[in-house]
Amino acid sequence: MKSKELDEMQLARRNHIGNQSFMLLSYLLLLDVVLYDFGVEWLKYPVREFVIMLVCQAYYLIRVVKAGAYGRSGKKAGSKVIGAVVASATAAFVISAYLGKWRQEETQGGGALLLLCISAVVLVLCFILMKWNERKNDRGED
Repeated sequence: MKSKELDEMQLARRNHIGNQSFMLLSYLLLLDVVLYDFGVEWLKYPVREFVIMLVCQAYYLIRVVKAGAYGRSGKKAGSKVIGAVVASATAAFVISAYLGKWRQEETQGGGALLLLCISAVVLVLCFILMKWNERKNDRGED
C-alpha cells in the first residue's frame, strides 16, 4: 500500500491502529511468557507465537479496513484480495503437505492447520469488510 494514496486522516488512523496492534502484540507475548512460567502450555512452542502474531495481525487488518484507512480501492482490489486468498491457501497446502511427509513424527498437533484456518478467516473477514465499506461509501454514507 502506497502512503501517497492516503490522506492525512487515513494515515493518522492507520498509524494509531498500528501502534495499538504493536502494544497488543507485546502484552500478549508477555502474558504467554508468564503463563508458560506458571506451567500453562496452551499450544506447542512455535505455534503459540504464530497464533498470537496472527491474532494481532487480524486485529490490525480488520480495524484498518473497517476504518477505511487501507487506501483507495477500485474494482481491482477485490480481485487482488481473492488472488491473495487463493495464493496463500495454495502455498499453505503445499508447505503443509511437504512438511507433513517430511516430519510426520514431529508434528505440532495440528498447529499448521490451526494457522491456516486463522489466516483464511482473517482474509475472508477483511474482504467482507472491504466490500461492505465500498458499498457503504457508494451510497454516500461515511
